Amino acid sequence: MLVRPLDDGATQAFATIAFEGDGPTWMFHQPQGELPTGQNRLMLDLGGEADWSEQADRVEALGAERISDNEQDGVRWVVFHDPEGNTFRIFAPRPE
Repeated sequence: MLVRPLDDGATQAFATIAFEGDGPTWMFHQPQGELPTGQNRLMLDLGGEADWSEQADRVEALGAERISDNEQDGVRWVVFHDPEGNTFRIFAPRPE
């Protein structure tokens, strides 16, 4: 649909699409368990740079609620709720 190739390492459950230059990287994953309803049907995943932990601290200082710190298969991320209760995540750079 986007006429862009998936990045190397894509699986049935997870894929990214990186844009040239300083553009964003889009991340897609297959949800597990019960699907969300209501306002959290779409979750924003933000890919942090080397200072991703500082970015997470900054959004918390700006009013986001830190829900959990996570690590799975070497991938690290923090889950937040914004002041309106919307869920978003900040990810550490993916391991090489």
